Order: sequence, then structure tokens, then C-alpha cells
Amino acid sequence: MEPVEARVKASLERAGYVGGDNLLVVALSGGPDSMALLHSLLNLRDSAGLRLHVAHLNHNFREEAEEDARFASAVSDQLGLPATIGKADPVAYQRKMGISSFEEAAREVRYAFLTEVAERNGAVALALGHTADDLAETVLMHVIRGSGIHGLRGMEEVSTWRSREGDREAVLIRPLLDVMKSETAAYCRQRGIAFREDPGNRLLRFTRNRVRHELLPALESYNPRIKDALVRLAHSSAMNVDYLEGEVAKVWPTLTEQKDHSIVLDSGILAALHPLLRRMTLRRAYQQLAGDTRRLEEGHLKAMEDFAAGPPGKYMDLPRGLRLQTGYGRLILGRGAETPNPFPPLAEEYQLSLPGSEDEEVTEIPGWRITARLVASPDVRINDPLVASLSLDAIGDSLLIRTRRPGDRFQPLGMDREKKLQDFYVNEKIPREWRDRVPLVVSERGIAWVVGHRIAHWARVKDGAGGPDCMALRIRFEEVRQ
Repeated sequence: MEPVEARVKASLERAGYVGGDNLLVVALSGGPDSMALLHSLLNLRDSAGLRLHVAHLNHNFREEAEEDARFASAVSDQLGLPATIGKADPVAYQRKMGISSFEEAAREVRYAFLTEVAERNGAVALALGHTADDLAETVLMHVIRGSGIHGLRGMEEVSTWRSREGDREAVLIRPLLDVMKSETAAYCRQRGIAFREDPGNRLLRFTRNRVRHELLPALESYNPRIKDALVRLAHSSAMNVDYLEGEVAKVWPTLTEQKDHSIVLDSGILAALHPLLRRMTLRRAYQQLAGDTRRLEEGHLKAMEDFAAGPPGKYMDLPRGLRLQTGYGRLILGRGAETPNPFPPLAEEYQLSLPGSEDEEVTEIPGWRITARLVASPDVRINDPLVASLSLDAIGDSLLIRTRRPGDRFQPLGMDREKKLQDFYVNEKIPREWRDRVPLVVSERGIAWVVGHRIAHWARVKDGAGGPDCMALRIRFEEVRQ
């Protein structure tokens, strides 16, 4: 079998599309790559059990576009293949969606068109003519943009494309990823297969073209086989990602809980993971809700990881309208206002049971289990936002658990005067809709602890206090999940 066709068949076998009766939509631009792919699939059609449907989209942004569309239609007729020739305006789509990159807008428009053709005809996948050169260029572009390990994979042989809204998707197969462009052109020339040259591939205003015509030739002066090296990097990264994603899959059931429009992650389990697995877990959660990770950058993942270690009641906005929130012992990823409140409702006022000795007292209220015990020489440096040590002398003999009331004031640790509790909530960036659920530990003197955030300055264990006669009250909140 001809080498190009042999590699195409091997790719189809790996994807599970050899045997049976599989319909593929073949994206045909008219260039040597897509023409080589189409003719290879045509020659393999009977032995592999394939049916083919040609699809060509006229982007209508250069003079040759109409001729390319006529060429694709004529090729399909000559080969006796059904075809769908479409037309779209990626510039208008780019403006409508507010996309900064024309290349990204054109890609979305093209994949949406191909997906529609596949859905209408019952195809199992879209066959694309991306080659090993395209893979090397993509890896290099991702390196330039500061990609993580996922970006180093470049393109995958089989992947899933989802629409920006997440309501449509299609399977993509790239059977030429082991084939160089020089080989597709030679394949066409040897068989007398006509193809079109796209002058748009020489326009240096597009990032990929600058990488192809300027950066890669410069790198070849250091390593003449730089493309091969980048392809090897892509394959190695793909294996690493496959392994790591398998490790994430092992902990996923114990780490996450799926809600209606959100994913809840256990902060403790997440924090115990290796940093790389933490980021991959956060990435998977984002991908499940957003549909893809096209707008999620490595910087976003680093910010999410840092944010996850912060106090409860905070949130950060992410691309595609998603929001990450910190709760008590958990992270919640959801869609903006649809993301659930991380705090249990607290409708009444409750008396906190205080220990009379070093024994522990437990108070159970709706949504919370609260333990209180006396400790000698307490370590005031506590990293758990749900644990606080309070001066026994300062708080008195009675403590209440409640939520905020009109006129509440609070003296945060480190401040020499009180401020409105409302202002403290604003400064802490606690979302407005959550503030009525934040538990407060209150003594006769006032608010001693805004749970999860800060104790009162007057309730602190003072510096220099110590010894067996120095006692403090340590309070721990544990959320009781229904």
C-alpha cells in the first residue's frame, strides 16, 4: 500500500473507523493536504467500509474563494461523491461574538458548518487534513503563548469539538498527523491530482503564517529537523497527559460532586494532590462545564490553584461566564449567578456550649457541628479558616452563633477601631447574596469572630501571653452536609 494511504488507514484503525459502515465528512479546502486525504480515503473506502461526504466552506474573505468553492464542487462531482458547499462571513461572526482573533473566528465558523453537515447526514466524524507540519506549528504557537502540558500536545489525532455555547459537538479525526506536507504534495503530483494553492497561507498578518514562514525557518538554522523534534514533543506530551488524566480520573469520584449547573470540589482532597494533578483537576472541572478549554490559559489555572487555598466566601470570574467560589472546605465552580451559595442557611440564634474544663463541648446546629475546648498556651497561627483561638478573658461567659443584623459593627484583627460589618464584607469581597449566611460568634462585647474570615482585635490572644495559666477558647466549625 502507498505510504500515505497506509498511514491514513492506520489512523482510521486506531480511531475504530475500519470495518462496519462509517460515514465521514471530509473537509475539502482544495489544497494538497485535503486533496491527498480525500483521495486516500476514497482508495480505502471499500476495504475500510467507509462512506464519504465532501464539505467545503467559502469564507468569502479573498478573491479566490469563489473559485475554490467551484473547484471543490467539481472534484466531488468527478469522484461521484455527495457534497455540501457552504458560505459564511467570519468577519461578521468575529464582530458579533467579540473575538479578537480572526483565525479563531474563522475556525469556529468552519467547524460549526462541518458539524452541521455531519449532523444532517449522520456522519460519525469529521476528517480534517492537518499534517505533521501543522502539528509542529501548533506546538510552537502554544509554546509562544505560554501553554502548559496540554498545549504541548498540539493537535490530537482524535478529539471533540464543541460550540462556544456548548450545545453542539462533533468528533474530529486527523488521519494525516504522521504525514508531512511535502509528502501530501508529492502524493498529488505522482497521481496527477490537481489542487489549489491558497494565497492566504502567505499572509504574514496571521500568526500561523509568521510561524511557518519566519520562525520555523529561523529555528531550522539551529536544528534542521526542528519539525520532527516538535512532533516528538507533541507525542511525548500526549502520553504524559493521558497518564495524568488517568490519575485524575481515579480521584475524581471522591473529590467532586456534580450539581445542576456546577461542580463542587473537596478542598482538603484537592490540596493533598500533587500541584500538577491539582491543576489538571481544576482544568477538567472547567472543561466539563465550559465544553472545552479554548479560552482557559495556564495563567488561569495558576490563579485558580492559588485561589483555592484562600478563605471561604470569595469568588473569581473565569472565561466563558464561569465563576469559582470558595466555601467551607470546598470549591464551587459554576455559571455566575447560577453558582450555589456555599454557606448553609442559619435562620436563628444559637447558644454555644462552652467547656468548664479542658474537655470538649459540642454544639450542633442546622448545617454546622461546632466544637469548643480550652487550650493552654495556644498557637495563634492557625491556617484553617474554620478554626479560631479567642482570649478567654475577653469573650466572657456566653457566646452566641448568629448571622448579621442591621447596625452590626466589627473591629477586625489589626485595626484600632470598629467599622460597619457591611463594610468589612465589602472589603473582603464576600458576594452580596452570601452575606446573610456567614456565621458570627458573638459575645456581650460584640462580634468576636466572623467565621472563615477574621477574629476581632479585642478577642485575640495577646502577644507574649503564655504559660500554664494562659487559657484560650479554641472553636472549630465543621459543615454538616446534607
